Amino acid sequence: MGWLAAMRVVGVLRGVFTGAAFLYLILPTFVIVPLSFSSSLYLSFPPPGWSTRWYVALWNSQLYSAAFLHSILIGLPVALLSVVLGTMLALALVRGRPWGSRGLSALAIAPFLLPQIILAIGLYSILAKFGLTASYTGVIVGHTIVATPLVFITVSASLRSADPTFEMAAMTLGANGWKAFWFVTFPTIRLGVLTGGIFAFSFSFDEIILALFLTNTRTTTLPKQLYSELRYNMSPTIAAASTVIIVLSLLMLTAAAMAGRRAQRRAGAGRDMTA
Repeated sequence: MGWLAAMRVVGVLRGVFTGAAFLYLILPTFVIVPLSFSSSLYLSFPPPGWSTRWYVALWNSQLYSAAFLHSILIGLPVALLSVVLGTMLALALVRGRPWGSRGLSALAIAPFLLPQIILAIGLYSILAKFGLTASYTGVIVGHTIVATPLVFITVSASLRSADPTFEMAAMTLGANGWKAFWFVTFPTIRLGVLTGGIFAFSFSFDEIILALFLTNTRTTTLPKQLYSELRYNMSPTIAAASTVIIVLSLLMLTAAAMAGRRAQRRAGAGRDMTA
């Protein structure tokens, strides 16, 4: 009985610690939500009253509408390019297993680990020579460089959990490399590809450092618009726009989590059928 009681106490303490850590991580973010419903003309916490006027203002704002559209027009190509490049890179390093693949894998994720301010300075210098700064192309290139490692990580994990003998069997039976990939490899890693694409789009949609260097008024993204408004205008419209970004980010992360859970269920079902 003493041992069971001790285990229960440990379980309760673990739950309390997890809940406290969870609140510590997310509470500063979700403070934005009540601020977006404030009746005050300025950001103040706690709100003196409640109103939805700032969501109406956000909806009617041409600047925020344009910034939201720019973020979509940049995020979708970034997700597509990152999926293609990240998948190809994962196939080359995981299935090809070249010499020094571990070092190359570390190099592949380096753009995501490096401080973005350093990457932004380097990209600005290079893109300026080709006249690509302050253009959609320049921002897409910059975001793709950082987002591709996200796809590489998820697809690499999917490839390592997939049995390569099925691909070898398909090629032994006459399938070329493309058919073996499309009909055998891709169905086993498509959820990893989808998850990586969601992460890549989410990163591009939320990114601010590269956007500060590589965009102008004609290509301003939503995070950059928020940054500009925060410097010159402390209106609760900022909180309303931030809440929209939080909701969209949570939806994308939920979709990625559901895709990962679905992949685990399929893997478990496959092992049961094999057994």
